[in-house]
Order: sequence, then C-alpha cells, then structure tokens
Amino acid sequence: MEADNQILIKPDEIEIKDKHFFQVDFIKAVMIFLVIYDHTIPWVIKREIGVTLWERISIPVFLVIMGFNMGLSFSKLEDKRLRNLYSWRYIKRKFWRYIYPFIVLWIVSSLIGLAINGFEWNALNQYEEANWEFNHLFIGILPFWGPGNWFLPVIFRAILILPLLYKGFSGKLIWRILTLVLCFVIEIYIQLAIFIIFPTPFPTWQAYYDFMYWYLFIVTAPLFMLSAIGLGMWFSKRPNLFAKQNLFVWILFPLSLYYLIQYQFFDFRFDFIRGDYNLFVFPYSAFLVLLVIKLLPKKWDNWFTKAVSTIGKSTYHILLTQILYFAVVYSVYGDHYGASIFGINWSYNLTIYLNLIINWAICIPCGVFWYYIDFKLRDYYLNHKKNRPRKDA
Repeated sequence: MEADNQILIKPDEIEIKDKHFFQVDFIKAVMIFLVIYDHTIPWVIKREIGVTLWERISIPVFLVIMGFNMGLSFSKLEDKRLRNLYSWRYIKRKFWRYIYPFIVLWIVSSLIGLAINGFEWNALNQYEEANWEFNHLFIGILPFWGPGNWFLPVIFRAILILPLLYKGFSGKLIWRILTLVLCFVIEIYIQLAIFIIFPTPFPTWQAYYDFMYWYLFIVTAPLFMLSAIGLGMWFSKRPNLFAKQNLFVWILFPLSLYYLIQYQFFDFRFDFIRGDYNLFVFPYSAFLVLLVIKLLPKKWDNWFTKAVSTIGKSTYHILLTQILYFAVVYSVYGDHYGASIFGINWSYNLTIYLNLIINWAICIPCGVFWYYIDFKLRDYYLNHKKNRPRKDA
C-alpha cells in the first residue's frame, strides 16, 4: 500500500530495497481503468461480454496487490515483532496516505453535494441504501455517496490487520502454510455464518433491511476477502509463477476459472456464498497477477512506462476522485451507469462508450493531479519539519 505497500500508495512505495516492480504499477493502472469502466457501462451490456473473467477482476486484483505490497514492505524490517510492525511510524504513514485524503473527500464532497442540490440537507443521504447514518462515516461510507465507496472501509480496516497477518507469514514454512490456510478457513466461516444467521428468502422487508445493515459492515471488512490478501502476501516471498512454493496456484487457477465460467454464463451459485468476491474467485485473479509479473520486466524506463507508473501509484486518489465524480453524476441524473458529467444515455452503445472515454479523461488526470499535490505537500511538510531548528533546552 505505499512506501510500505502500494495497491493504493505512495510514489516510492513499491520500492523495497533494490526491488521495484513496474509490473505492479502496470497492473494497478489497468485495474483503475476497469473500475471506472465498471461504474460507467450498464449491466445490460456487461452481462453479454463475460465481464466476470476480465473486468470484474479489478477488486480481487487490488486485494492481492495489497497483500503483496505489504508483504514486501514488512519484509525489509529486521525486527518483526508485533509491536514493531504496529509502530507509530506505520500508523502515521497510513493516516496521511489514506485517512487524510478521505477526510478531504468527505468535506469537499459534502459541500459539493449541498451546493448542487440547493443546500438541501437530504442531498447528504445519497447512500445507495438510502439509510445513511453518522456511524457509517467511521467505516468510510460517505453521505454524498458514489460508486466504489464501499471499498474504502476495506482499505481502512486492512490497515489494522495487515501487520498481524504478516506476522503469520514471516515465520517458518509450516507457519506460512497454516496462515494461508487459515485465511481461507476464516473467509468460508464468515460466509457460512451469514448464511445461517440470515437465511434466504427473507420473511419480511424488515428482515431484509436488517440483513443489509449488518451485511454492509461485514462485506466491507477485509476478513470477508482475506484469502485474496493472504495469497498476495504469500507471493511476496517469491513472486515467481513457477516457484515450487507457488505450484498450488496451478491447481487452484483452473478450479477458480471453472467456477467463474459457471457463474458468468450458466448462473451457477453456491447457496452459502454471498457477494461477487469470494475465495472461489480470488485464485483466478492471483494467478493473473503472477502471470503479469512473469511476463513484464521489473524495470522499463521510457515516457510511456513512466506515465503508467504514475497512474499506478495514484490509484487511491483516482478512486477517491471517481467516487466524487460519480456522486455528482448520480445526483444530477439519478444514475451513474451510461452517464458522464455531460449527460446520460442508455439507448446507444456508442454514446455510452463515449461517456466512458469522457469519464476516463476526467477522473484519471484529476486523480493523478491530486496525488501529485498531496505528495508534494507531504514532502514539503517533512522537509520543513526536518530542517526546523531545535529550541534551546
């Protein structure tokens, strides 16, 4: 996630000693384009083009990269005791990298939401379930809601558990194996618990609303998708598709691919599995991450790859930017599918894809610019603090 990890991190973030993975920047850049694609193209189109196999992989890939980057980051620490993994430096870094931009987004998005709605306070209840409460803010759900907002709580909560998770992956091989298995066990246990506690069909609408309220808090917890993060952290030890310790992925990949084909084209569902992102989906995306790392060079120095790396390092700010952008679009047009800031049209595919290009052209540069400004301000602050003369005792 940052100079520590980097699915959404800072510029020097994936720089671990002498290792710099251009492949990771490339993957992240492609995935953020797919996120905006997902929030623009209506499902009536996406259902026909097999998006589960290529477009809906963005979140699973980001989760794998999250674990991968944090594994690389923690691996350079000599002292791997928990108190050092949960250092004050770690907390401060994560605050300024993730929480601070979120606070800025909350303030700015709330002001914009009020302004474009005649300062009607009801505009700050745009959350898609229409039941936003103040406590949602503390897990990262904005009142002036935009698509993609649900992933912010996953990031924030992951900050709390990643050091503990890495502790399990930092020991001997047997402990690393047990930790990875435990990631899958925890995830399937949570799925089974939801299935048992909230059986379907729901007897009343109130039962459904109760389920959705608690489901939001559960589905935005990294434990709900822990196997993806665990796979990424496992790969950080040796990111080689053909490494002996990664051979198990060659078994999980075809099984995951088969599940996705059945899910996409034949409407297959496990009754006890809720949500699109789960342990049956993640091995497919994890395999693709290793494949890209294998096929692309670690370093690639030209203007194009520098641009790709910049976008890759700006993904968190781009995510925040597109949340705000689509929140405005949703507020103005009542939907974000098939729309751009200039209008909405479901009738012509050409217009929809034109809106997609517009959305890319607005969200990507604005997110990169925000990241650049944010990084420069932090850099200035750190240099100013470093050069500040000490007061005499």
